[in-house]
Amino acid sequence: MSFHLGKPILVMLILSVVCAAGLALRPGKRDRADLLVWVFAEVHQKTYQGDGKPTTQPTLVEQFRRRTGKRVAIEMVATRSEDVRLVSMFMSDARDVPDVVELEISSVAKYLRPPTSDIGLLPLNDFLTRSGWMDKVLAARFAPWSKNGVIFGVPHDVHPVTLVYREDLFREAGIDLPAMKTWPEFRAACLKFQDFWRARGVKNRHAIELMNSSADHLIPMLLQRHMNPIDGGGTIEITKEKFVETVAFFAECVAGPTQIASQSPAAAGGLARDLIEGNICVFVTPDWRIDYIKEYAPGLAGKMRMMPMPIFEPGDSRTATWGGTMMGIPRNCKDPEAAWKLIEFLYFSKEGLDARRQYSAILPPVITQWNDPVYQRGDPYFGGQQTDLLFIEMAKELPARYVTPATAIANGYLSKVIVDAATFVERHPGDHAALVAQCREWLTGIARDLRRRIEHGKFDE
Repeated sequence: MSFHLGKPILVMLILSVVCAAGLALRPGKRDRADLLVWVFAEVHQKTYQGDGKPTTQPTLVEQFRRRTGKRVAIEMVATRSEDVRLVSMFMSDARDVPDVVELEISSVAKYLRPPTSDIGLLPLNDFLTRSGWMDKVLAARFAPWSKNGVIFGVPHDVHPVTLVYREDLFREAGIDLPAMKTWPEFRAACLKFQDFWRARGVKNRHAIELMNSSADHLIPMLLQRHMNPIDGGGTIEITKEKFVETVAFFAECVAGPTQIASQSPAAAGGLARDLIEGNICVFVTPDWRIDYIKEYAPGLAGKMRMMPMPIFEPGDSRTATWGGTMMGIPRNCKDPEAAWKLIEFLYFSKEGLDARRQYSAILPPVITQWNDPVYQRGDPYFGGQQTDLLFIEMAKELPARYVTPATAIANGYLSKVIVDAATFVERHPGDHAALVAQCREWLTGIARDLRRRIEHGKFDE
């Protein structure tokens, strides 16, 4: 047998036919679940489809199948990969998109950048209104997932922020930390705490964890004062006098003669080690961070306590928010009604909440669910404190957090300002007025650059 184009070409053609047949016969699309969900967090994947351990309780997705007949597949997609794939799908108007997606708060701004009518996610206002959830979900928690009053994501969480601290070590130093209601009072008490222990030979004991090269801990302080680097209307707030003063105060906490802070390793194990050894004795804790502390530092049970954040002045909130997740429906979802029913079941149902509690202490955003007895119990780890009730109390004061396409740029600038301001404090210790003036100059220059970037990146509405 001969082939006029030669044996190599014949072999290539045969391989092409075989591969095409394999693709056509593969079970992928034919066996695709009725609803495909992308998640980026392993704990969420376990919550929805279980962790593989033997149990008599069917998983959430199995319970949903029994109720609706709809098969659900949960696909774990790393945040960066999810962003690349999903943005590509939206830009190409792809039809084979996931039916439901979970997005992290640091990623969502890129999806909300186009004009409202061109955003690749489905508006959810009507779903929320007719199902009754609009009035049951904490209103402030819709802010990060909205644009021009249109809601594109259902919040998974609230993430109110508290402080947890080594009560045994502060008690030994004779300091009642919760009695310190303002940040200046708190800093003064922490300086006394450090002096007490240094006089006893403990030289490297710092009061609180605050990052000296990142804005992650500065942002909650700013949110307490109801300031975002860029607000929901696109107004740049970083030149406001309260903003400037907060940056200066923060710098004097991480450097110079009033330094009360040190930086802990990012990994949960490093954080726990600092707590256990007493290197750092107060941590800024959204609800999701509590699980890591308990898991990695079980020996501190009974020695830990929780308190609201101090404030700067009357009118400030005693809390902030750190982190966040939403569920949304891509516009090209084939069955939006079924996708919505799934979101309701995973996020709002009693079954969904019970599954959530198995894997995390994250407070749900549905106000009516906070009366559940499960949130009224004392926590032995915190000496019997009702920490869930404290989180609920703080959630009621939650300031709105806004995320815009330029927010990540602003946060990067703020990280640089913290480094520069800390250096300034070391070189000019005690000169608060000069520090404020320098911070004002830096932030004014940053605001000018942000305005240029925002204008350049605007779409025509």
